[in-house]
Amino acid sequence: MTVSRPLRVLFVAFSRSSLGHVTRMRTAALRFAAAGHEVAVAAHEEVRELIERAGLRWIGVDEIGPAPAWRGMDDTATLRAFARTRLASPTYMASCLGDELRVIDAFEPDAVVSDMRNTASVAASMRGLPSFTCHNLRLFRHPMHAVLPEILATLDEMGVAAEHARPLGDAVLVPDLPLLDPLSEVPAETAGLVASLTAEIRHLGPLVPAELLDRPLLAEREPLLNVTLGGSGTGDKDLLRIVSAASGLGVRIAVTLGVDGPGGSALAEQVRAAAGNAEVEIAAFRHDAVDLMARSAAAVVHGGHSSMIEGLACATPLVFVPQSNEQRGNAARVAGLGLGTVVAGDDAVETVATAIRAALDPPDREAHAAFATAMRSADGAGAMVEVVERAVALHRIGGGSR
Repeated sequence: MTVSRPLRVLFVAFSRSSLGHVTRMRTAALRFAAAGHEVAVAAHEEVRELIERAGLRWIGVDEIGPAPAWRGMDDTATLRAFARTRLASPTYMASCLGDELRVIDAFEPDAVVSDMRNTASVAASMRGLPSFTCHNLRLFRHPMHAVLPEILATLDEMGVAAEHARPLGDAVLVPDLPLLDPLSEVPAETAGLVASLTAEIRHLGPLVPAELLDRPLLAEREPLLNVTLGGSGTGDKDLLRIVSAASGLGVRIAVTLGVDGPGGSALAEQVRAAAGNAEVEIAAFRHDAVDLMARSAAAVVHGGHSSMIEGLACATPLVFVPQSNEQRGNAARVAGLGLGTVVAGDDAVETVATAIRAALDPPDREAHAAFATAMRSADGAGAMVEVVERAVALHRIGGGSR
């Protein structure tokens, strides 16, 4: 869609418990920039390099630290009480809202797109701006089914006017295919609440980096196993078990720790010990994660959305070691399509080794390639540009202030 002038689009990302949110906003921001728009990404200092290294403007905001404990909470009442100390905490939400209003006033965007920053759309509404939230629908099964009502209660306590208390923005943009993340799997009560808080829920398709869209799928792969289980220290035990299982398979192992500093150094030494005589390459974070995934014969992931999408878009067979409900749902869906295998947290090393060996040399690599081609054609990042451009144009016609 043609707009009268380049837009200024602000992206706001939750970042300290998962890099997936900031990775998606970085991918989207790069596509908007390629379309000629001015962009900035607001996120915590810890991920500044990930944004600036991509050539994007970074703006600092504060963020709450990791809290792996929620992964084991299945009781809704317990999870809601926990949310009151975390994402729905009045102190945290007031800090976020203050940061976001400050950034909006400084950058003066035409639209705001956020990923798991639950007050960004509230701040946008307070400044009369259209806003969009990027959400995996599976998260509304757990934990957002419990977190979202608490966020609304906190906004009410903070005195936020009802017309601005819309944490999902004008539209929820789902960065996936309905086949992988269907609306029908959101519980009815939660789906009703979500629908009451936004005008639209739209599946965009995966937010695939632009450099991957035109990259040919590799028919021949390096004897390389990509192991990436996210950060926050929640998967250290799984990581060591996987490296040990892969150590005798005759492949090079590329391990992304997801943590840096002293804790990362200690974990790296444990990984080297678990690898034995196998060749292992260890990195805290990777700026070439997509390239690595595209070259790898197989990958072991927890099942977080970003690494899952990268694997599927690269036609790389996946072995899942899920921890959270969302990851288990992602893993089950991909396994049901015949594009991945799931191993349990208590499976023996020999069982894990068998799953990895099968993924390294799948009999149906053509099916992986066909699915990857279909995913790439959806081009969620390009679709997001069109959705935001159209919304801003309509906002201006309707008397929008910017």
